[in-house]
Amino acid sequence: MAKSTNPLQGYLRNPKLYILLPSGGKFSNIESISDISKELPIYPLTSMDETMLRNPDALLNGESMVKVISSCTGIKDVYELTSNDVDVILLAIRFATYGNELEISSSCPECNNTNDEVLDIETILETITVLNDHYSVTLESNLVCHLKPYTFKDAQQAALAAFRETSELNNLINEETDELTRLTSFNKSFLAMAELNINILSNAVIKVIIPATDEADEIIVKNKKHISEWVRGISKTEADKIINELNIINDLGIDRMAAITCSAEGCAHAYETKIEFNPSNFFDLSS
Repeated sequence: MAKSTNPLQGYLRNPKLYILLPSGGKFSNIESISDISKELPIYPLTSMDETMLRNPDALLNGESMVKVISSCTGIKDVYELTSNDVDVILLAIRFATYGNELEISSSCPECNNTNDEVLDIETILETITVLNDHYSVTLESNLVCHLKPYTFKDAQQAALAAFRETSELNNLINEETDELTRLTSFNKSFLAMAELNINILSNAVIKVIIPATDEADEIIVKNKKHISEWVRGISKTEADKIINELNIINDLGIDRMAAITCSAEGCAHAYETKIEFNPSNFFDLSS
């Protein structure tokens, strides 16, 4: 028997907008990007997507966001997206689902008044800029380190680990345990975080170039194991220089700053606040 065609097939949701991703798809395989325009279709949330966003445990470990982004973009390997891409996609999904307005709250640095502001999402999306193929930083040793943005997987792992470690440390402080047990647990937590940070930093390094000298030609190191061993053994000064560069790179792609004028009587202080792309409170789930 031939399979019947669903008469409701033509009434499924359609893309509400198309966007350019900051990465341009350079750092991951995104099959749903148009070969011609290089744009990504954005669909509105379904009721199932909204249900996923209400699950705090799934939000914490990233599973909710993976399913929601995949549902609204057709992207299969969400974890390999850059963190820059994820922020833009979240903003576009909100626009496609709830419209152009984004409400934010911020505290005035002059008088501490809480200011509520409505931002124009379309205007923010117009600030999308495409990232370079790579970014580089030259270290004191003259090594040139080529970098790429953090992946969503690395960013999510770091956030989850920080949450877990903070919870465990708070529990240790509140528990009636001896000093040696607490110290052992503290050291274990710090070592686990240090190991994760090394892995994340290593993943962001594309290659390391050893410059040519009178005695030797230039050497390009791409072997991930060699890079990981190198990251583990470099000085704190060099590691901090790489991390500072990565922090700049991970903020590229879209204008995250909003201009605010304090509404408190007699203040009117003008300042900027950073738009937070936190999925736990970014979407309108009040209904």
